[in-house]
Amino acid sequence: MFRRTYKVKGEDVNDFMVMQDFAYHSYTSSILAAFLFEKGYSKHKLNALKIGLQKCDEELIYIKHLMFMQHFFLNLEFPDVTDNKQKINVRSRFFNVKNELCAMAITQLYWFDYDRCKIIEPPKNIFRIHTNLKPSAPHSGYVSRDGRSINPLS
Repeated sequence: MFRRTYKVKGEDVNDFMVMQDFAYHSYTSSILAAFLFEKGYSKHKLNALKIGLQKCDEELIYIKHLMFMQHFFLNLEFPDVTDNKQKINVRSRFFNVKNELCAMAITQLYWFDYDRCKIIEPPKNIFRIHTNLKPSAPHSGYVSRDGRSINPLS
């Protein structure tokens, strides 16, 4: 798991001071870029290697609103890599300061080689520490930070 703390800004909210969809997607992209940078894959290095991440699917699940000026933290998790190891599932969970789950973004990514115009396997060292995560309970698919099974849709 990779974590960053943020604060809801004025440009993130609508007229009712509730954080909007694009802001959730923006923070999700931001934490992914921070994770890659920490692993040694800056934007400059990715451009030099002529590889990058491509989103193929993204789902946003709301549980509780994040409001203007509210502090929150974002957990970036890699619950699994598919059998062919090309599609990467990324789960970004938004928590308020009371540690309440507010939203979850589930994204599927591919590593793409721009020279060969081909989907490639991710670099081996980048997700190694995240592959030993325990699977969640079969009925909900989600596990809270303290290990309890949760259902964000109920």
